[in-house]
Amino acid sequence: MAKEMKLFCLHHPTKLAHFQCSKCNLAFCPDCITRREKGGLSKGEFLNLCPKCMVPSDWIGAANLIEPFWNRLPRFFVYPLALRPIGLMLSMSLAGFIFRGPGFISLFVQIAIWGIILKYSYAALKATARGDLVPPKIDSKTISDDFHQVFKQLGIFIAIFLGFIFVQQFAGIFFAVLFLIVAILSVPAMIIIFVTTESLMHAVNPVIFIQLALRIGWGYLLMYFFLVLLLFAPAALAQFAFKILPPELTIFLLSLGKNYYTIISYHLMGYVILQYHQSIGYKIDFEDFRDSPDSGKGAKEEKGSELLSKTNFMFKEGRHDEALALIQEEEKKNGINDPDISECYFKLLAMMNRIDEMLAHGKRHLEIMVQRNEKRKACEAYKQCIAKDPRFVPDVSVLFKLGGWLNEFGKSREAIGTYNRLVKIFPDSPLVPKTLFRTAQIYNDRLMNPAKAETILNAIIINYPDHEFIPSIQNYLAQIKS
Repeated sequence: MAKEMKLFCLHHPTKLAHFQCSKCNLAFCPDCITRREKGGLSKGEFLNLCPKCMVPSDWIGAANLIEPFWNRLPRFFVYPLALRPIGLMLSMSLAGFIFRGPGFISLFVQIAIWGIILKYSYAALKATARGDLVPPKIDSKTISDDFHQVFKQLGIFIAIFLGFIFVQQFAGIFFAVLFLIVAILSVPAMIIIFVTTESLMHAVNPVIFIQLALRIGWGYLLMYFFLVLLLFAPAALAQFAFKILPPELTIFLLSLGKNYYTIISYHLMGYVILQYHQSIGYKIDFEDFRDSPDSGKGAKEEKGSELLSKTNFMFKEGRHDEALALIQEEEKKNGINDPDISECYFKLLAMMNRIDEMLAHGKRHLEIMVQRNEKRKACEAYKQCIAKDPRFVPDVSVLFKLGGWLNEFGKSREAIGTYNRLVKIFPDSPLVPKTLFRTAQIYNDRLMNPAKAETILNAIIINYPDHEFIPSIQNYLAQIKS
């Protein structure tokens, strides 16, 4: 099979693109696209705008995001092994084994089991065709809604039988056999059409199912080959199992194998629809697509994401002054609370060497990073600010957090320096005793200097005799001396 050319994001060359602008023809991933809620009666629906032209962009389609089904075969076999379908398969196989004898009740149970497995397989095909590659839930809606559709599938095979009889009577056995070959080859196409349209008339319409197969092309024949293998696999495995396993266990495993391969087959047919949905005219919405963490559901929809998309785009295009002006306008109007916008603003100011503005925003930026527990980013921003101005001092609580994080990252000397600045600049802060205690711990535990640690601990006991940390400090001091 020829490898299809994939479109990648303009600014993230390793990320597959989800959207393409109809005006500038540029392609973007969900992180670069600008999402804007429609509002009004369409509240909850979003427009995906090109960050450059700010016009609605088209979803490229699932074919650009997924691999061809022939490259995904191992994952088809894993699909029914998720918790939901495997529980269903085991319970249905066990019920079939228990009610395997003759009688009306056993017949009824066997038909019900066949119907439930087929109905779940239908649901898997539909979900896969929409772009949801996670096995459907097992609930009343999945199993019982429109259950009659399961039995309507028999209409496909009845139509093939009647067609064979009709052709044989009016055109002879040669054309009847030819008709039967074409019909059998077209069964997957008929099932696909029936499940997706819920119309038996559409499913047995030669114009529709032949057109579907032709639009898929060689991929259809390859799919058919795999479906044939899946159809005969349980029987082949059973022949082998009968030779080495007890008959009762073999019967149970044969039933389990049939259920397993049925779900795989319908999932495979659904995936073929997904892969060729543009060729066959089957509509799939971006919002329904779900495969992996990178499938686009991580696209930001919170307030400020439009500003972030614009500034990121300008930043990557080298339009730094425009990006800075946009953020500063937002800062004047509403202030900056979004951590991503704050980080973008900080980086822009640092890169453009606007030191005074960078330091002024640095205090707020560090507060935001500390609130979000962004340890590494906060420490890096703090070191940048200190490098530009050694007199730079953030809020006392921020300074205390930074000292702890620097020590956590193995920067013991820098942590002590940060703690010493806190004690020197904020001598009246209630955090001072705790800060000194942390400093003593670093000297003893990290720098192997117990004498210095003892000196600091004794000073805390003298200067803060009533502090709540005194019992802990005394215990720690005793441990050092021992």
